[in-house]
Amino acid sequence: MHRLIGTILTLVALFALGSGAAYAYDSPHKFGIELRGGFGQYDMGDINQGTTFFQTGHAPNPNSPSSSDRFITTGDNGPTGGLSLLYRPSKHTIWEIGLNSLMDVENSVVNQRGDSSGQILMHANEFFLKGSVLVPVADRLILDFGAGVGYYNTELQIQDDFNSHYYYDVDGRGWGVLGTGGLELLLSSRIGIHLGGGFRLTNTTDFTYESAPGNRAGLNALGSGRPMEVNLSGMFGNGGIRFYFDRVTKPVDFTR
Repeated sequence: MHRLIGTILTLVALFALGSGAAYAYDSPHKFGIELRGGFGQYDMGDINQGTTFFQTGHAPNPNSPSSSDRFITTGDNGPTGGLSLLYRPSKHTIWEIGLNSLMDVENSVVNQRGDSSGQILMHANEFFLKGSVLVPVADRLILDFGAGVGYYNTELQIQDDFNSHYYYDVDGRGWGVLGTGGLELLLSSRIGIHLGGGFRLTNTTDFTYESAPGNRAGLNALGSGRPMEVNLSGMFGNGGIRFYFDRVTKPVDFTR
């Protein structure tokens, strides 16, 4: 993963050098803001194992229903929302720095009586930097193909009624890469509609939880002795609206 991230960063640097030659590029679309919503699908990693552990990890006894009496509800996708700042240094390149909220995904198991359950609730944030190549296909229609790097923070809430174990404020992190493709329709010189999608590759680790007030401890995967991992790799899609403006400060006249 680190070698892959290094390769992406090298490509991003070369991309920046290439676009720098056109720094004088002036356009009503030079700067912008994007607001978007969409969906994401995730590998989920050890959350899948934890849900299976809730369902099958308990031997039948008079006080606990057998695993066949437990009903599982799994999820590996959910809604997303985000915000980006845009910078277009040339006609055929654009930079994007942004935040995506990967909203709640729930996996749970409930016994037949409905008085015990196991639940893992996941939420994550994606902070990313991406460069894209722009390919105009019509006066108001532009294709884009991009790649970038991201930093991910994953939060979990784990409730295990079967074993009376509860883990709150669980937090993990990791680096990753993403590739995207999209299509933008310019409604005017200042507003555009963007539809896109892509794939992210990342695995969040180093999970800790608040074991006591002011103290944090490492979290193992449920039913296992190894550290917890949550893999957020998967496909995603989104749609958003872009607002453009041509400058953030008054341009300097260097001909004087």
